[in-house]
Amino acid sequence: MCLEFWRNVSVVWIAIHAFVLFLIPTAIAYFLVRGINWLLAKTKLGLTQARGISRLVNQRTETLCERIAAPVIAAHSKAARVQKAGKSFFT
Repeated sequence: MCLEFWRNVSVVWIAIHAFVLFLIPTAIAYFLVRGINWLLAKTKLGLTQARGISRLVNQRTETLCERIAAPVIAAHSKAARVQKAGKSFFT
């Protein structure tokens, strides 16, 4: 056998190894990208629901704060009016 035959065999052998070594990381990267895309889709869905719940909690908190603070503010304003009227009456 001449050396050309073994040269051709080695070239094919190296090509097969290079293909396999390229194919495995490419397949891993492909499935990683698919997994990340799936995870992003699920995360967007969950964040959308969380944003809706957060907005609802914020609205209810604002209405309850207004209901609680309104009498306190009204009492303070009446007391300030009475105090100012008393000061203006005696000065």
